[in-house]
Order: sequence, then C-alpha cells, then structure tokens
Amino acid sequence: MTSALDEASNEFAAQLTELIQGCVVGAREFGVVEAGDDQRRIGPMPLNPEKVGFSLVPLPRECDGAGPATLMLKIELRVSVTPHSGFLVVQTSDYGLWVRPDPRRRERPVFRVEYVRNARSKPSAHVHLHAESLEIGWIYGTAGLAPPRLAEFHFPVGGRRFRPTVEDLLQFLDRERLYTEWNPGWQAVVDRTLGDWEQKQASATVRDHTDVAVEQLREMGYEVKPPV
Repeated sequence: MTSALDEASNEFAAQLTELIQGCVVGAREFGVVEAGDDQRRIGPMPLNPEKVGFSLVPLPRECDGAGPATLMLKIELRVSVTPHSGFLVVQTSDYGLWVRPDPRRRERPVFRVEYVRNARSKPSAHVHLHAESLEIGWIYGTAGLAPPRLAEFHFPVGGRRFRPTVEDLLQFLDRERLYTEWNPGWQAVVDRTLGDWEQKQASATVRDHTDVAVEQLREMGYEVKPPV
C-alpha cells in the first residue's frame, strides 16, 4: 500500500520533472529513493554509480558540440510529511551549478544553494560560493587570522519560508547569462510553478502567523471571524 509520504514525494518529483523538462533540452526524470521509514530523497535519475547520490542535470550548449555537457545542475532534496496534517515538508535541499571543463576530470561546483530545516550552527537557507575573494582575505589577514575558503561561508538567503527555489536558480542563470539555451516557452513554465510555490508558502506563513494575517485582513476591510 502506498503511504502518504510516497504519494506526496512522487507528486513532488513529477512536478520537478515537468519544470526541468520544460526548461532544459533532454532533461532527465526525477525519482524518489527511500531514506528511512519517515523520509524520502528526490533527485534526477538514475542514481550516480560513482557515489551515493543522484545524477546531475546536463545543460547542453551549442559550444559543447557533440561532446558531453560541460555545465550541469545539481538538484537534490530530502522530504517528509508532517504527522498531524500530512503536508510535505522539505528537510534538506541542495541546488547548484556545476562545471566540468576537462572531460578527464570530475565535475566541480560553482555555487551551491542549500537548505537545512533544522539547522543549528548555520542559517537554514544559505549559499556557498566556490570562488576566492581578495577583499575577504584582506579582512582576515589584517585581523591576524587565517582566511577560510569562500566556499566555507554560509551566506544567509531568505530563511525557512522565503528561501531560493529551483525556479529562482534557473532565472538567475538566465539573467546573468551563465546559461541561456533553454527550451522555447521555458519562462512560462517557470512562472507557473513559481506561482504555485509562492501560494503554498503564503498559506504556510498564514498558519505560522495567523494573528498577524487576521489583523492585516481586517485593516484591509475584510471581516474575519474565529472558528467555532
């Protein structure tokens, strides 16, 4: 018998498949893998045989010719459902842009957008930049400290409710011209799924801050009565 977690996870995987295949030529389907009794992992299939993880999503470019893609997306999530309401909850997510300039070497990240729902020593939503900064090196150096690698920083972005989405990642790549060879009509696909996400987050925010939502609605002229 299919559990509520399996049903919700498969539906989410299908939504991600629709989004990515609507934007990227030849994109793979997303699948669901068990991660214990109460969680599931979602990502592009098939599983990567070289490591315990999903495959990357190739971003085909004209300049790559007939060779393998040199740009790739990483999109992986771990989900569960709330016991009281059955809502799907993202426990962790990992999005990012990866490159493989040399086909003889393994791909490596350019940046990663990560989310850890129950993070304690770092922001729940944060970005890692795989780059170097002379300015940050100067700050640490003048303070007599050894500068960490920039990729070790956790730049906060949006928190639990307003963290970046896969759609934000795709639009960022296009806006900054890191990748522009999308499927025709890709923006409409992104707009639709991003709108769905924003509505779900709005509902969740109202549940978290019901008193504030009620007060705002009353200020706007709505009549709001508490449940009987």
